[in-house]
Amino acid sequence: MSGMPKYAKLHPSAVFFVLQLTCMLPCSHAIESRSSSDTEIPKLQQCSTGADTQLKCGIKEQHADHMNSSDVRWYFKSCGGGFQQTACSNRALLDALDWQPLDCDNKPCRVTLTIQNASETDAGLYRCAIHPYRTDNRTQLDIQLVRTFELVVTKWPLDESIPAPELLDNLPANTTALAEAQIVLQCRVHSKVPPTIKWFRRINKRLGEHNFNQNKSIRYLENFYELLPSAGEKLLSHDVYLSKLILYNASERDIGIYVCVGINYVGVSMADAYVNLLNPNGTPVEEGAGGAYVELMVLFLIPVALALIPLLGWIVLNLLRAKHRAEEKSLVQLHDSLVYEPNVHGGSAVQRIQQGRNVVRLKNTEHFYEKVDIV
Repeated sequence: MSGMPKYAKLHPSAVFFVLQLTCMLPCSHAIESRSSSDTEIPKLQQCSTGADTQLKCGIKEQHADHMNSSDVRWYFKSCGGGFQQTACSNRALLDALDWQPLDCDNKPCRVTLTIQNASETDAGLYRCAIHPYRTDNRTQLDIQLVRTFELVVTKWPLDESIPAPELLDNLPANTTALAEAQIVLQCRVHSKVPPTIKWFRRINKRLGEHNFNQNKSIRYLENFYELLPSAGEKLLSHDVYLSKLILYNASERDIGIYVCVGINYVGVSMADAYVNLLNPNGTPVEEGAGGAYVELMVLFLIPVALALIPLLGWIVLNLLRAKHRAEEKSLVQLHDSLVYEPNVHGGSAVQRIQQGRNVVRLKNTEHFYEKVDIV
């Protein structure tokens, strides 16, 4: 009897908590009865093909040695491999699969599961169930801990057996719709590894695009393309992924060429489609209507200083000309009012004819000069 584990006596205040844990996590090894669609989110772990990886079921690292003597069991569901038919995100199909117990090399399973030389067949969901011991290595807690992991095994990037992505079904396709309608563009990509699918819109006139974002735009050949937000990628079937681009309340700004780009670490594949709009009466919507309006607004938004500089120069020039003409006119009038009068002594004098003005008399050796501008 001394070799039998002793169960710890819990404080009365913890009885309700233990009972609640017992109801939520039954103390049974029949883990197969648990559904894979539990609310528990698997812990994601990645490794490369041929590498070693470890899945740790313990709560804390410092308790790993004490938990090695605990009753630990590991279970596995195959999914998510490069050639697997079932994706780990497809819980509806995974619910139909049973958890397969791992034999742990015909030895008692330990709290840490080591996977050596990982391959695509090792990819999938792992679940551990453990009845932990206390740190005295003799008292077993009357609870069961369950943790779930998702192992993703990626191939070596230089694997030549993986081709570049391929776009299927001649998608995206040219689309014609009514103005202010919702337009959905689809793109299907075949790839041996999960690809990244992006959508771009070709920009014909950079100046006319008021929403041009330099940080989200690229230049390819002689054209500019703007990155558009999309819903990402969704796995449809074996190695086939779907991406959608939705245009809400389509207007003349949405008319143009859209490009779907499929990318993986081997290569890139792309295809484009043209979106056209019609008015309710069936006439086509003018593509340049919105751009012409923007260009007109840009013309009137030229800085005011640049437009006022020639205007101010013209005003100043006219003011100077008017002032110069006034000065010339006053000098001519002054010249006409002056009269040259000789005196009795053989000298000369200049007298002002107007009454009440002073008479300027010069000596014989002096002369009177007046500057007269000839117009």
